[in-house]
Amino acid sequence: MHCTLSHPQVCPRSLFSLATMSNTSKKSVDILPGGERVVTCSYDKTVRMWNVGNGEQEGTPMEHDGWVSGLAVTKDGKRILNGGEDKKIRVWDVETHEFMEEWGAHTGNIWCIAMALDDLLTASGDNNGKIVIREVKEGGRTKHSIEAGSIVRSLCFSPNGKKLAAAVDRSEDDHITHVIRVYDVESGELILGSIKGHERFVRCVLWSLDGSWLFTSSGDSTIRCWNSETGEPIGQPWTGHTDAVTSLSLSPDGTKVASASFDKTVRFWDVHSGEPVEQPLQHERRLWAVTFSPSGKFVATGGYDNKVSIWRVPWWDDSQKQVITAFTYLPTTFLTVLVATGT
Repeated sequence: MHCTLSHPQVCPRSLFSLATMSNTSKKSVDILPGGERVVTCSYDKTVRMWNVGNGEQEGTPMEHDGWVSGLAVTKDGKRILNGGEDKKIRVWDVETHEFMEEWGAHTGNIWCIAMALDDLLTASGDNNGKIVIREVKEGGRTKHSIEAGSIVRSLCFSPNGKKLAAAVDRSEDDHITHVIRVYDVESGELILGSIKGHERFVRCVLWSLDGSWLFTSSGDSTIRCWNSETGEPIGQPWTGHTDAVTSLSLSPDGTKVASASFDKTVRFWDVHSGEPVEQPLQHERRLWAVTFSPSGKFVATGGYDNKVSIWRVPWWDDSQKQVITAFTYLPTTFLTVLVATGT
């Protein structure tokens, strides 16, 4: 069962981010009547909110001066933060879609935004290699501005909020290296890095549930696991994808990783063994994004198939490849999904 909504008024250019929120501190993508919402941002210079149940847009678009690539929703479900071509973080009210304020400090296009679990801090990275850690409260006071490299592609706070992992391109010895660096959030100092091992861009960085491991995905078609204290690799690269691995998501119980790839599949992995779990979810076009629901029962995916789709995970029951819902908007890149409490 699925429903599809077309948007002919929107030019089919790349949709950068899909964000998920809840009225609790958890995310949820259970497909139940009422309350479900998804936030997207795009090359069309807008942030939009959608009802997952019927695929309809909620309210008016949140318009920008340029394309939008970084997106986050506070865990209390009250504010949307986004950034992109205009080099600024913009803050919006989730319920009214009203513009609240604008934060500067970046000199390049903003590629990624991460939110600490306690909603007190956010971090953003740009294509000039700068990371800005700031307070989320009114005014967005800058806590640290860090020169990390040439491009910051992904950021993730540790579960306890004390560390920030970054996927960074750096110019070293007249060539570009693709590394992971870890910073102390309180001091802004580099405490681990540069972790090297991927042969191409590091597309995504993700912490394990207890903060002891880091997972990374790359344009070299692999996923890797690292000791977050030493930076040493744990086991061999996880292989199976045949093209760039663009997005990772950790299951709520911390036992599985979902990965999205340009090879048109979402795959699932056991975090301890690195072995594949069940069969991949096949899509029609390249994928940019995947995220688990907090129940672990569903994943949401987005990509160049012009759909945002909610899937029941293969191990939950026999309806292994059932698309619960799908609606057409634009090709999707980064993904975090957003719905209300009770699902």
